[in-house]
Amino acid sequence: MHSDFTFTVNNYAPEPNAKMMLPYRGSVSTPVMQTFSPELSPPATESSPSDSGSISKHDVERVKPTAIHMQTVFSSQTGEAHPSQQHSTQVWETHKTDIRRLYLEENRPLKEVMAIMRQKGFRATVRMYKSRFDKWGFSKNNSKRDVVAMLQVQRQRSAVGKRTTFHRNGKEVAIEAYLKRKGISQYDLVEPGLAENLPENLRCLTPPPESPKALHSPGTLSLQELILQCARDLAWNWYCPPDTPLVACATHYRGDELRCAITDITNADWLFSVGHFERGGAMCEQGFKSLHLLFKKPSIYGLLHLFITVLDASNKGIVKEVWRYLAAYAATIRVEGPLARLFQAIWKFLSTHEYEEYWDFLFECTEKLLLVEEQNSGLPADTLPRLYPILFIPRAYQYRDEPYRRLQSRCDFRRLVQGPMPTAIEERTVFQAMELLILGNQTLWQGDRVFELANAVLENTKGIAYNTEFFVYIAVTSLAHYHRHQYILNKEIASHELSVHYLEMIVSVMEGKWDPDMGYLLGELERLEHWYRDAGDNEKADAAALRWKNALEAIPKDFVRGQKGILH
Repeated sequence: MHSDFTFTVNNYAPEPNAKMMLPYRGSVSTPVMQTFSPELSPPATESSPSDSGSISKHDVERVKPTAIHMQTVFSSQTGEAHPSQQHSTQVWETHKTDIRRLYLEENRPLKEVMAIMRQKGFRATVRMYKSRFDKWGFSKNNSKRDVVAMLQVQRQRSAVGKRTTFHRNGKEVAIEAYLKRKGISQYDLVEPGLAENLPENLRCLTPPPESPKALHSPGTLSLQELILQCARDLAWNWYCPPDTPLVACATHYRGDELRCAITDITNADWLFSVGHFERGGAMCEQGFKSLHLLFKKPSIYGLLHLFITVLDASNKGIVKEVWRYLAAYAATIRVEGPLARLFQAIWKFLSTHEYEEYWDFLFECTEKLLLVEEQNSGLPADTLPRLYPILFIPRAYQYRDEPYRRLQSRCDFRRLVQGPMPTAIEERTVFQAMELLILGNQTLWQGDRVFELANAVLENTKGIAYNTEFFVYIAVTSLAHYHRHQYILNKEIASHELSVHYLEMIVSVMEGKWDPDMGYLLGELERLEHWYRDAGDNEKADAAALRWKNALEAIPKDFVRGQKGILH
């Protein structure tokens, strides 16, 4: 079998008596061979005596090359190493800087990189290079995973007013080009969740500020689009983990400092309306001190809460100051992003239009926001149900009752309940209280279901360890309104007595003390006076009016927001 192989070096036949050093023998003195081509000899024929005796069998060792030797020889024709000759990680790391520079920074094709590295004595196959590139994160193109990570980071930064660009290997990444090539939008691609860490080869940068441009009065359509964009960005900037129960997100917001600030402004608006300007001023000052948290800790809950507050405010001066302050704050500290542009645009709109025109426009935008189709508008699934509780935050007085109820009527409790009702008493109480608020406001507290839910919530609070005043308030006021409706229908004195009985239970909670998060109870005292007077009981109506005045006097004139109220 050994006689079947002859070797030709550069088409040169060796002298008959010359000794040949074969590379696979491992000799140190072996010259570099450019081409080795094994050829099958022709069929055996009768050879001449001179030929048969001219070469000694000891002149060339006829050792058949192994498969490994032959493969190594063949791969030398292309300059690549055979896959069996794997380099260790340490060897690859010694060449990483050169490979990175050639492939990424100088943007050379892989074949050219391989050729240059062969000149440096490093040989590897295409597959080896690509495998190592995956481990190093060396990529010239956008992958779906990279784009998802970049979009998540971009949205979270945009929600806090930061502009964002991404660079790969020193060059700006064109995310839009990837989306256009795939025929999708960014809202089709990103899944709910917090931003992942960016790959090693991607860098997140804040671009230099753009040249200041004059802010022209925005058209209503562009302003509507800006409101939706802000809502979309804020919704993707998760306030709670995505798997948090829907109604629980708003419960978390109740303990937010921004919620306290907006509540203080709400209380101030009411105090101004009843002539307590000194106390209202102190309350307003406290609210404005933390209003900048709309930029520092933005959330879609805070944005909707702000909209609801200014829509139902009685004092136009407070409303104008809110928008002027937010626009000026964004301009002064150079906050960027959709939220800053929104506040500046609303202030510009209010400054150039009649107040009622501004109010109608903002109400229309808020209502449309509650009616958008999440899938088609780029909002995360179940964004709107998470916002429902914000529409039912109690206040001392509703100055625009009919529009407020119109917004509340957009809520569909069925969207809050997905799957079976929670079995834990705490979670079940939250769901039942939310259903009671939605159903009661939408039906004007009519129907047996309102009565059943109110009593169920009251019963549940007996088995809950933490503070349950707010749930008690929801249940008892629901029973008061339920019996009040019965009294209006049949004028039975028993229904009137039950309605004021439950209302007395509520107002007794706050008498003799002041809690800024329970300012709405002062409105219940006003309601109590009205119900007594409507039933002809002027004595108790006068007593209720006096109690209301005393409760106002309990509010400190130098109010300072301290710890969270007793609801928390």
